[in-house]
Amino acid sequence: MVATGGRQTARAATPLIVLALSVAALSGCEVADDVGSPSSETASSARSTVPGPPLPTQDPELAARAVRNQAAVEHILGTSPAAMVMGASAGFGFRGSFKGLAEGTYYVTAACTGTPSALLTISQDGRRDGGRLELNVPCGRAVEASVALKSGPATVQIVKNSTDPGLGAAVGFRVIREPPP
Repeated sequence: MVATGGRQTARAATPLIVLALSVAALSGCEVADDVGSPSSETASSARSTVPGPPLPTQDPELAARAVRNQAAVEHILGTSPAAMVMGASAGFGFRGSFKGLAEGTYYVTAACTGTPSALLTISQDGRRDGGRLELNVPCGRAVEASVALKSGPATVQIVKNSTDPGLGAAVGFRVIREPPP
């Protein structure tokens, strides 16, 4: 009986002994975290004093051209109408979503500068018989079109038709629910 009781005591004590040894072993370890402030000794050894490479800078001439092109797109598109559902202008392109459109006809005005042309797409790909508009926009003037959309979400995207990053191009569009005056 002593032998049986001894084994059970030994089995029950084994996990406690392993746990105690693990805690003792870990108590001497230092665990680094990025939440608190490191000690000065740790900070000097963990962080390098060598500065990283400089961030790229934009060519000042290209930056000025991009600003001029953006202003030209805004001028071509004119003042934002009060009935505008969505509109944007950007340097490289834009992609966004309408969340809950009412069914009806929508009028689109698009423009671009600094590149030969842009492509505007409005789609309701997830909707059965949803509307779709693909509009090639020659740059330097406003292009208008209409699209019949079903109620629900729609996606609009406008991008320049060029892969040349050095153009400083700008694109923009406006979508309204009622016909322009």
